[in-house]
Amino acid sequence: MKKNSIILMILVLGLIVSSLSAFERVAVEGQNKTVDITVDYLEVEKLAKQSDQDVKWWLGQFKDMGISSVALNEESFETLSAEKKPIHFDVVGNILEELDWQDKYPKHVADYLSTGDIDHYDFVVTTNDQGLFQFIKNALELRYDPKKIKIFAEDNRYVFVLDGDIKDALYTQKRTLIDQESKPYKEETLLFGSQLMRLSLGLDTEKVDIVKESGLEVLPRPYNYQDWSGDHYVKAVLGDYERLGVNPKYMIFGGKQVLGYPDAVEITESYIKKNDIKLGLIESTVQREHIKQDGLEELARSLEYNSIRIFSVPPYIQKRFKFYNYEGAEEIENTLYRGITERNIRMIYFRPFMKDDRVYVTDVEEYKKTFDQLKGRIAEHGMTFGEASVMAANHLDIWKKIVMGWGIAAAVVLLVSYFITLNDKFKYGLLVVGIIGVTGMCYVLPSWADKILALTAAIVFPSLSMVYLFNMSRQYYDNKKKDRSLANSILLGIRDLLVTSAISFMGALFVASALSDIEYLLEMDIFRGVKAAQLLPIVVFGVIYMMYFGYKRKQDTKRQPQLPIDDMKRLLFDNIKIIYVAAAAVVLAAGYIYIARTGHETNIQPSTFEMITRNLLEVKLLARPRTKEFLIAFPAIIVAVYAARHRYKTLLFLAGLAGIIGQTSIVNTFSHLRTPMYLSLIRTVYALGFGIVLGIGYVVVLEISMRLIRLVRGEKLHG
Repeated sequence: MKKNSIILMILVLGLIVSSLSAFERVAVEGQNKTVDITVDYLEVEKLAKQSDQDVKWWLGQFKDMGISSVALNEESFETLSAEKKPIHFDVVGNILEELDWQDKYPKHVADYLSTGDIDHYDFVVTTNDQGLFQFIKNALELRYDPKKIKIFAEDNRYVFVLDGDIKDALYTQKRTLIDQESKPYKEETLLFGSQLMRLSLGLDTEKVDIVKESGLEVLPRPYNYQDWSGDHYVKAVLGDYERLGVNPKYMIFGGKQVLGYPDAVEITESYIKKNDIKLGLIESTVQREHIKQDGLEELARSLEYNSIRIFSVPPYIQKRFKFYNYEGAEEIENTLYRGITERNIRMIYFRPFMKDDRVYVTDVEEYKKTFDQLKGRIAEHGMTFGEASVMAANHLDIWKKIVMGWGIAAAVVLLVSYFITLNDKFKYGLLVVGIIGVTGMCYVLPSWADKILALTAAIVFPSLSMVYLFNMSRQYYDNKKKDRSLANSILLGIRDLLVTSAISFMGALFVASALSDIEYLLEMDIFRGVKAAQLLPIVVFGVIYMMYFGYKRKQDTKRQPQLPIDDMKRLLFDNIKIIYVAAAAVVLAAGYIYIARTGHETNIQPSTFEMITRNLLEVKLLARPRTKEFLIAFPAIIVAVYAARHRYKTLLFLAGLAGIIGQTSIVNTFSHLRTPMYLSLIRTVYALGFGIVLGIGYVVVLEISMRLIRLVRGEKLHG
């Protein structure tokens, strides 16, 4: 201990600064406690058509449940067609392929389309409704460049020709033509239509009035199409809001770009700042980061992160009615609850429940029950429904990052010193190099420094926890005179579980603090080292085990402070037996499942039974402990101590392997940066508590099993 006093002092200093930064993050998260809900107008309209009530009635019901606004998309040629309005559109390339196409259009239009002044990608819209013609005409003239639009009115037939190009074109997927022998003849794609069918035409006045009469606020969804956007367009869109008396609290963009992208975003920014509007970041369907929209992150930074994370209920969640054997929408409620409490979601973009792809749930009581229960559950976290709260723009001072980096560098030197014999001169020289390197990195590569420091901490501290565990295990293994009573083994196991977890928690604290910038909390940036932080400590674990217990050593010697080179050589050049191959296959399969199930971007998902169990824990507890931690990994540490005290090497190795997974999981829990720190801490404490109880149970079962085996063998039982 004295030899490492300076290293430990620097490590403690880093932990102190990390703790201060963690408190600042917790304070920021603690002020973010209000959740808002908006409902999609189009979905409510479809719901109303399947029920005995109209849209206005349903909106009134949703208002009473706590929903504050209605998300309303701007009209487009596509939406007008979907609403069965008298409108037809197509691209010129398809029109000209018809033999009698001239007969379908007024003479002036046919002449224009025949002149060659157009191309195959131009977009043609026709209607015979004068009111609809006037609506479209006014919208196009107010919003877009007149050079791109031709308007014809003749014999109560109205035609718009919009100047499109190949970038607007939509094609069918590639299809294969076959001959009579079913052999491929050729592949082709067909021109289907144009993206101009989604060109924004403004809000529907009638829909706006319905929403207002229901007592709800209109939340417009502006749509931007890059090649047709500009100052003129943005001013027209925002002018519509003023004309219709729409004052949005949030700005949630539709489409692939923010309003005004690329050249008129500053007008949108000015409007948002002037009206103190919160910017919406829509979480992606894999619950990681947010939907990419051109200009969105730059706009969020310009607004000093006056932004909220939004969970937009996707179709597959809508259809989780009576899912997992529930009687109603409980699983949908669970999904909303997890988004709010675990992922910093502060607005729910709600869509009504569905029984299948077409049929909506029209029992209003199901919706009331869901929102009442959701309100009660989030209240346990001090949260309420209301105008969505915004997190303060937390940023980590560079000096704090540097000092934390010094602490992590000290931990690296400490870990290396367990593998390689270092004299003081070399040890402190390595520490100085680490300190200088960290300091320089924080100045030269600031955007990479926090991620590199977090990844290093996530690997080093779980590895140090295994050094502690196997150092203690070796002492237990060698001490033949010790008290081997069951109670003593359990107490030592609990102590070592708590100590190893405390060491790993240091790494979790460094990760959660180093990555506490607002961009991580809003998931505009993420920690991409999660997989590596889970795998590499397992590799280090193998080296640590061989360092203390070797691999097929002729003599069971005590550990020396050096890499177990001879043991690794024996392992690499050992004769491979079929049992080894089978065991390796099992381990690889388990490892793949372990890594693949981390996150939502894989087809390997928990079983129905596991999900029901998880949901039960989620309802009963403030935070659901991680299954692998309390069921396997944490009890395994107690089992490892028992195995070491009884000299069961194979069991010690297997228990240690399970144990390292738990230690990396502690860090991984805090690596989910969108999750408030208090929740991650509670989750870990729960897992430790349950893990201790199960660990005691596992050891008791082991002890009884070993006693029975010895009785069968006729051996004399001791203590």
